[in-house]
Amino acid sequence: MTRIRASVVGVLALALVGVATACMPPTPGGRSVTFKADRVTVNDSQDETCVLGICANRSDEPFVFNIAFRVKIGVPGSAQAYLVGDRDNAVNSLGAGQSANLTGNQQAAVNFGGITGLDVTDLLNPDNKLEVVGVYTWANEADQIPIGQAATGTASVLKDALNSTLATADLSNFDASAIVNLIFDNIGSAFGILSANIPLFGLGDDNLGGAIYVGIGAQGTLGDLINSVAASFTIPNIAIPVVELPPDITGGGIFTLNGTKTFNQSFSGAGGTHTYQFSATPA
Repeated sequence: MTRIRASVVGVLALALVGVATACMPPTPGGRSVTFKADRVTVNDSQDETCVLGICANRSDEPFVFNIAFRVKIGVPGSAQAYLVGDRDNAVNSLGAGQSANLTGNQQAAVNFGGITGLDVTDLLNPDNKLEVVGVYTWANEADQIPIGQAATGTASVLKDALNSTLATADLSNFDASAIVNLIFDNIGSAFGILSANIPLFGLGDDNLGGAIYVGIGAQGTLGDLINSVAASFTIPNIAIPVVELPPDITGGGIFTLNGTKTFNQSFSGAGGTHTYQFSATPA
């Protein structure tokens, strides 16, 4: 687990806000952020079959699942998780070296609305709870048997796991680095719970791998600080042993409510490689 020991503690100096800040009412909700897949490239066809130098089935049908989740740190029972995406939205016949801009349902877009955006001073009010949103992304290639049931089942277990971890965590250190580490320590624990409780789903559409993109409901100075930490933070690989589904996490990123972030992620597995461009856009 990567840890950041940045010297950003001082920027959160409580002396700037005074005791009166603790009496401020909770910051009203109203912010939102949309996470979606924008583009896919087939680098190496997963469906390609070669025998004695003769190759067939050189095109793939890529599609993405986004298992959306949200939870408020220190608020028991606040976790939600659900699946966005469908194999029916797969891009048809995309050959090796080809790319496609994704539109409509192909983007598996997740909109997180009603986020209470918190700044540095807001953290001093114990009624203000920092919210974490995000997606557990699966890169897939359509085959004969759907794996939507596996993704839906994973979302159900992930919700319970987040309720056992982040929803009961103690956010008492307001340093941006400590916040990021707290979140990923608990997410790592949540996926440990998930891997111990997920059923075996069997064969289906081919899965090339997983990634996790975590949004922190921070804005203003706090958002800038967390973005600074995120720039040098390495998303930890999270192995989910024994099973093929859900997939291991081998990448991802962090975003806040301060500006659009874009991510490029390569997924290699099941004999193929697909690269996606994702975006997280706050409003």
